[in-house]
Formats: sequence, C-alpha cells, structure tokens
Amino acid sequence: MMIPSLPKSWSALTWQQLIDCWQCKIRYGGNADVARASALLALCGLTPVGITECRNIGITTGCYDETTGEAVYTLRDKDGGLWTVTPRELSQMARQALPWFDYPYGDPGKEAVRDENGKVIEEAVEPVRGYVNPDWRDAMALPEEKMMVGGLCFALPQVACNSLTWQQYRSLQAMAPGLFDEGATDEDIISRQAEFVAYMLVPASEGQQSVDRFAPKHTFLYDTDRAEQSVAFWRQQMPQTPALFHILFQTYQTAMRYYEQVFPLLFNGGGKQDPLQDALTGEVRTINAVMHYQGYTKPEDVYAENLPVILSTLNTMAEEAKQIEQMNARIKSKH
Repeated sequence: MMIPSLPKSWSALTWQQLIDCWQCKIRYGGNADVARASALLALCGLTPVGITECRNIGITTGCYDETTGEAVYTLRDKDGGLWTVTPRELSQMARQALPWFDYPYGDPGKEAVRDENGKVIEEAVEPVRGYVNPDWRDAMALPEEKMMVGGLCFALPQVACNSLTWQQYRSLQAMAPGLFDEGATDEDIISRQAEFVAYMLVPASEGQQSVDRFAPKHTFLYDTDRAEQSVAFWRQQMPQTPALFHILFQTYQTAMRYYEQVFPLLFNGGGKQDPLQDALTGEVRTINAVMHYQGYTKPEDVYAENLPVILSTLNTMAEEAKQIEQMNARIKSKH
C-alpha cells in the first residue's frame, strides 16, 4: 500500500485535516496507537471495509491471515481500490508517517537519564517548540483565515493570536482557569467551552459588495455584545464539533507561551514582581497607564487595539521602570 505525501506537522494540516486528527485524538484518547492509525486513515482518504469498533484494539475485522492467524483490515481508497493490512503493519506505518501526531502542544523532548544514585549520565534534550517545528510563529498559524460553522462565517485567530484585541485577551484570560475545573458537570464544561469559543471567534458582519461586484467582502470586528450573543449558538454546536474547542484552546495556550518568551517582564511567574506586572491585574490602572504613554484618547481605543501592540507597550514601560529603579539604586548606593 502506497502512502501519499502527508503533512509534516500539526501546523501544516488543512482545517479539515486538523479537525479529523483532533477527532481521532479525542475519540481514542486512551489508546495512542489506535488514534494515530485512525488519523493516518483519515489523512490518506482510506475507509475501513467491514470493520467494527472494539474496546481493546480500536478496530477489528472478521478476516484473518491463513498463515499467521493475524486479523487483516480491508481498506478502500478514494478511487475504489481495496488494500489489506494487518494491525501491526498499520500501526508501524502510522508511526513512521505521523511522528508528530503525539505532540500537538509541542514535542516534550527527551528526559535526562540518571544512574542508580540519581546522577545525570545523559543530559535532557530541550523540547522542540511548536509541534516539531522550531519556529514558534509558524507553528501557531492556523491553516485558514476563516471557517464556516452552522452556515455562519467566523474569523480564526491569526498567527500567535495577533488578531485578538486586548479586550478579547482579557476575557479569555478570565475564562481559562474555569475550563478544566474537576468539579464541573459535563453541562458546565460544554457551556464554558462554548463561551471560550464565542469570545475567541469573531463572526462575520453582513457581506459587503466589492468593487468588482462579484466577490462579496466580509468584515470581522470584535464586539463583546456579539460575542455574548453567540454563546448560545456555540453551546448547540459544541457536541457536533468537539475538536474545535481543543484546537482553539491549544492555539491560545501556545500563543501565551510564545508571549512569555517575548515579554518576560510581563509574564514572570515567580520572584519579585515588577509594579507594572501587578498592573496587569488592575484593569483601570493598566488602561490609564497605556493611554497616557501612547496617547490614546479614550479607553475604548485601548480595548480595540491588537493584543501584541498593548503587550509591547506594557513591556516597554516595564523596561523603562526597571531602568529607573536601577538608576535610583545606584544613586542611593553612592550616598
């Protein structure tokens, strides 16, 4: 069986491939081999013939190899051709073809090897950031700019979530801690996921006729009221598109890790906190500081600004504050 050329990373998938792979991961989350094999079949356009699900090995069939006694899967390609393969062969092909499948949040790398006394005899290998691709920004690029769900058009987050506004980010930041509350019911989880998706995806406004009068243009502007109104829509859609939330949350989390690297003063998790980092928890103080520094005329301008612009401003302010603090410390030491 010839395996076609396949994507080399999560970030190289098309939107439909991304959905297919995540659905395999969710459906067979407890069995990595089966999830990977199922993803391979989906990406290759192969359909199992006469195969039913089985709790132990995921998929099985009533056909067996007369020589080895192994189960034999019959697969049909897009052209109607039939192929046979054993579970062991399918698993091996999936491992070779999709080495990146197990690491949607980034390759965890190789842990350090220690001897019986706990001494490191082989150093750990640093993880490859961003799905086997060392370039953070490319790894976070979703395959398309917009998507259709339930007959409605929505804008996907751009690379590193650069299309998020400061207001969107603050809303998502407030929701994130409650998304994985162990005490929440299934209904609560679906509602919280729906709210997160609603605030992250911006619905298209009414189509506008373009100059050439053929291709309608869609504008995507974030508005809190529109986001809140779409929560009910996403609550209905979540059971049909369970992978959507996971993909969007993964994109958000990866972007935040990227920003932690770019703006370390703003995302310092421990030790002495910079006064401007504390301002991140005080919305009014943050907005007033940014308005004064950048010359915005009203708070709405700050909330509507793109997230990286505001983070860059805050980071610059934090650096200047730190330099002033160091200069004052040097002056005091001289006296």
